[in-house]
Parts: sequence; C-alpha cells; structure tokens
Amino acid sequence: MTKGQKTGIKHTKSTPVVMDFLRETYLEAQAHNRVVLRELADRLGVSAPAVSRMAQRLIRKGLMHREGACGLALSDNGIKIALKALRHQRIFEVFLVQKLGYTWDEVFPISKSAYCHLDDELIERMANQLNHPARCPHGDPIPTRDGKIYIMPATRLNELEPNYHGIVGRVDSHDPEMLKYLTSLGLSPGTSVTMLGRAPFSGPIRVKTKSFHSTFENEQVIGSELASHIWVESLP
Repeated sequence: MTKGQKTGIKHTKSTPVVMDFLRETYLEAQAHNRVVLRELADRLGVSAPAVSRMAQRLIRKGLMHREGACGLALSDNGIKIALKALRHQRIFEVFLVQKLGYTWDEVFPISKSAYCHLDDELIERMANQLNHPARCPHGDPIPTRDGKIYIMPATRLNELEPNYHGIVGRVDSHDPEMLKYLTSLGLSPGTSVTMLGRAPFSGPIRVKTKSFHSTFENEQVIGSELASHIWVESLP
C-alpha cells in the first residue's frame, strides 16, 4: 500500500476490529471533545465511507449513536468496550517496557497491532506481574478492570506561566523520533519541570528539569510546538 492510500474496514464481526474502532473513537472524542466522521477516518487511516458503514453497524448494535449531522458518539456500552481496549493496550505497553526491555518510543506500533488479540486473562496476569500499573509508558492513565479511568488535570507545557513548577504527567505523541529526542532532553513522564520563560510570538520555551532518578537540574530550550505535546501536572 502506498503512502496516504486508504483501505476500507473489513466487513467482519471480529471483536478486535470492533475494539479498535471504538478505542479510536473514544480517543478522538477525548482529544477534540467531538467525533467527526472524516476526522475519525483520518485517524484510522481508512476512507470516510468505510467508517460510515462500520458506524452504522455499531449503531445497530447499540454501541454508538449519531450526534449532529456528521458526528458520532459512543453509547455507555461502547465506552466500556473502548476502555477495555485501552486497558489491554496500555498494560501490554508497560509489560513490553518493564519485562521485555523495550523503550517508550518502540512500544506503540507493537501494542497497536497486537493488543486486541490478547485475551482478558493474559492481560490480567500481566497486570498482576506489573503490580497493577496506573499509567502506560507515555503517562496515559490505564482504565481499571471495572471500567473506570481517572485523567489527572494537566496543562500543556507551552501554556504554563513563568515560574510554574510541576511534573511531566504524559506526552500525547507516539512519534518515535519525538520520543527519542525528549529522552535525550530528559523530558519524560515523572520529570520535574519549572517554566523559566517564553520568547514572544510562539517562540522557544526555556525550562529547568530534574529527572526523578537524578539530583542534577538542567536547563533546556525547546520549541513551542514540541512543548505543546507535553502535559504538566501540579506536584502532589
């Protein structure tokens, strides 16, 4: 398949297909407070008609409903399945990092293609081995087994006021090169960060960082676009 080419969603009752579709719908709603059919198609890498056909089937199953002229929303049952899918994927990512030695920039493509084929018992055994982690390697919250999720209040790094001091909670990108670069800067979930200043007109940002496993502080200058992917939480 050439770059940018879109394929249709297979006409199948496969649970993994449904899980992935609902998971992506949930994430799109969380990111943009709405789900527009064409934007969901872009997210899934399929055609808009393919998304429409799948949505119609899931609407008939009571997992989704229409919202406005071209919007979609998950039903309560649809949200439950989406959160189960997120739990599977994010626990699997933690397992890849903590037990198999992968880095946080490597795990997303592996988990994306495999998580929905892992059964519940295997995932829960992984969770037990990992002592029930609360977050994935990128800092995203892991839903509980009973379908609850808690997202900590956070602010994008490029929107912080000068002298604000907090901790990197999560990074909302899975771009491997971006994550590798953030690693080189010592900016990953758990890093202490203080906003020192911002250049005008969306210029670069100057911050002071300290890793949770280091006593040394470093000053970093990063671009506003990169900083917009880093979410900072207040210190406990």
